[in-house]
Amino acid sequence: MSINKRTIASIEAQAKSILDLAQHDTNDYESAVKMITACRGKLIFTGMGKSGIIARKLAATFSSTGVPSFFVHPGEAYHGDLGMIEAADVLFAFSNSGETTELINLLKYSRSKSVIGMSNNHNSTLASFATVHLECTVDKEICPLNLAPTTSSTAALVIGDAICATIMEMSNFSEEDFAALHPGGSLGKSLLTKAKNLMITEVPFVNPTDSLHEVLLRISEGRLGLACIGSKNDVLGVITDGDIRRAIEHTENSKSLVAEQMGSKNPIFIEPETGLHQMNLLFRQKKIVSVLVGSSNDLKGVVQFYDIHDG
Repeated sequence: MSINKRTIASIEAQAKSILDLAQHDTNDYESAVKMITACRGKLIFTGMGKSGIIARKLAATFSSTGVPSFFVHPGEAYHGDLGMIEAADVLFAFSNSGETTELINLLKYSRSKSVIGMSNNHNSTLASFATVHLECTVDKEICPLNLAPTTSSTAALVIGDAICATIMEMSNFSEEDFAALHPGGSLGKSLLTKAKNLMITEVPFVNPTDSLHEVLLRISEGRLGLACIGSKNDVLGVITDGDIRRAIEHTENSKSLVAEQMGSKNPIFIEPETGLHQMNLLFRQKKIVSVLVGSSNDLKGVVQFYDIHDG
């Protein structure tokens, strides 16, 4: 078997295991979700080894979607970090075997007794400490030795993410909420940047009867590749460089052309609060490079395709 085929087969094997898990799943997710949403403290994730890595990732995901969460290392907890855990907190503990010594020690001495546990066996020691236990059992690991946590850790992550998604839906967590927690980087920019932040407010105007020469002059002065017909409070249309080229191609006497003969009488408008993602989709779907912000009786400005990709 080639390397590509072997790798794809491993991906398919993990996917099949996850689907089999879902089809035979009898976990009490409702109780787990209600514990988290009713929590008056923090949601604390914990686990050792690969389970700890999954727990750490889920802590970051829950925090980024509005649930105050962090990760506590079981070994460090046993040597002082137990002070980070308070009675009002909910613990979300991960161990594939459910018998990890460091994790069990944390649960023994934790001030919080509200525990969601995840292991591969409802009869595990972790399950005995858990208020709600979620069984995460897969048929086998994709590791050729069936030893390294691979499919099992993927399954644990999938279940954790699914619980998070359910809580997001129940709490009506919105794009605006997400943006407030992700102000940095390209993701933050795409969520927080609106048309009103990018629009150019100085828009050139021409009268409906203005000549081709006058239209070209106004477009050149405006440096936007367009001019609006009418006024800010009465936009009758818009003329772009492309409109002018097409009008010239279809007339025998270009000198006789006037603005209203060249422009589009149904320009596209967007609201000032339109987001970056929506603008990008509009530009690509309509195959345009400029869009007007506001309305035909209250023009606010113009946003251009190049502006939303600047930086």
